[in-house]
Amino acid sequence: MDDVKTTADPGKKKVLRRIGILCTGAAVLLALLVIGIRLLNGNSNRPAPVLVADKSHYEMFEVRTGEVLLSYQITLRNETGEDLNDFALRAMLQQDYKSGYILSPAASVRQWGQNAGTTFSLPDGQTRTFDLTLTAQYFRNDKSPSKALPELYIVYPDGSEGKIETR
Repeated sequence: MDDVKTTADPGKKKVLRRIGILCTGAAVLLALLVIGIRLLNGNSNRPAPVLVADKSHYEMFEVRTGEVLLSYQITLRNETGEDLNDFALRAMLQQDYKSGYILSPAASVRQWGQNAGTTFSLPDGQTRTFDLTLTAQYFRNDKSPSKALPELYIVYPDGSEGKIETR
């Protein structure tokens, strides 16, 4: 009987293995790129109110054990074309973080006099002023807060977010 070759040439196996690894790597990179783009664009596609800068201001601060409470009066205007219901707010205090006043730029947001987990509503076309308390980790130094308006983000009930632009 004739001797039949049952295995492929070892050189071809190496080439095929390399091609397979390259194709798998390219597929993984493409998937990561698509996920990243969706995450970046997912937040910007949601409607968000506008922060009215000339009607918003810093009020005061209070230092407590390990944290600082910053009070602001913030005016938001809904120009989205739809009612915004049951949303939360998230804040970033970049200037206070850069100055060393707080340990992290992230701050929790609640309506003054209420507990964490405050939700807000803002009908389409309406402008409302909210008394907000922002809580951040205090750095325990002799600096004082910057009094700058925070960067605000609207957090929808489904967890998606939108950046609130300042005008």
